[in-house]
Amino acid sequence: MLAAHDKFWQSYARRDMDGRFSVCAEDVTFFGTAQHERATNKAAYRAMNEKGVEQYPWPFTIENLWLDVHVLGDTAWTECDSYWIQEHEGTVSRDLLRQTTVFHKRNGKWLVVHVHGSEPDYRLQEGEYMATASVVARNKELEGLVAERTRQLNFQKKRSEDLLLNILPAEVAQELMDTGTSVAKQYDNATILFTDFKGFTQASELMSPQELVAELNTCFKAFDNIITARGIEKIKTIGDAFMCVGGLPDPGTSSPADVVHAALEMQVFMMARKSERDAHGLPAFEMRVGIHSGPVVAGIVGVRKFQYDIWGDTVNTASRMESSGEVGKVNISEATYALVKDVKAQNAQHVTHQPVTPMAFTFTPRGKIQAKGKGEMEMYFVSFA
Repeated sequence: MLAAHDKFWQSYARRDMDGRFSVCAEDVTFFGTAQHERATNKAAYRAMNEKGVEQYPWPFTIENLWLDVHVLGDTAWTECDSYWIQEHEGTVSRDLLRQTTVFHKRNGKWLVVHVHGSEPDYRLQEGEYMATASVVARNKELEGLVAERTRQLNFQKKRSEDLLLNILPAEVAQELMDTGTSVAKQYDNATILFTDFKGFTQASELMSPQELVAELNTCFKAFDNIITARGIEKIKTIGDAFMCVGGLPDPGTSSPADVVHAALEMQVFMMARKSERDAHGLPAFEMRVGIHSGPVVAGIVGVRKFQYDIWGDTVNTASRMESSGEVGKVNISEATYALVKDVKAQNAQHVTHQPVTPMAFTFTPRGKIQAKGKGEMEMYFVSFA
């Protein structure tokens, strides 16, 4: 009987209709609950099978998940769940079906007299591909919804990552995404830049809140572009103050000279902006800039609205360089001066009577200047050579 069972089903998988119906009785009946099909004799059942080739046009494989066999005299029946697996041009479909097959033994030969095909009750939970047209359509609809939701989630994930990268240095943001935390690090050679607008309070009184914020945004956007071009890391703005640092989190991204270049470019922008606004009778800002180099600790603070920040005496000294400076000038400490005094100009044009590359900066020693909380400190004004 099992030989007849295997021939009946495996011949169909091979698309061998003659082999299948060689073990069918003439009065075989069929009832399928999946598509509400019914056949009452061998001819009708064979016609139905041949039409079914449209659904399974290529040979396929039948894998039984389980098989129960019952024999009662000359009558026997099998019940099983099986996967019908069809692969064509790299595409694989798997249909899970339940079959009940009834046999009679006639003239010593087991013949199929009744077949019942259905879909297991748990099929929806397994999420397998279904043959019923309405279920297939629903399955495709659900697949589309899953694909769209996945696309939305990926889009939101990228937006979150982009926002994180806008708040934190890339290295720190990646560490936070990978581990959920970020470890503070010591940097021995950072160069910190502070800016502050002179007379900000008085100038702000001449502007509406919207005008004030718009003007600050114009200035700080220009600063952002300047420091980004030189690989300098923005730390924060506090009111009208702007703070950034070179040499971290990747020491190779910017040098002390890059920070000085950026500071001078900021002053060039501010002077051009003041001339433009003065010509239109609009209030304008003037700016002091201070720079100091030394060790700092950098990391993330807080768990809500966190930010990347730096700490250490170097930060305080850089702030004193700014407050001890003058409008339109860039004031640097002795430590920064030592790091940039021998820097050569980039892209200098060599001529026969000038074989030596010119220096990038010129310096005006200011001598020892009293700095709040720091005592007297050597300071220098720096400008483009």
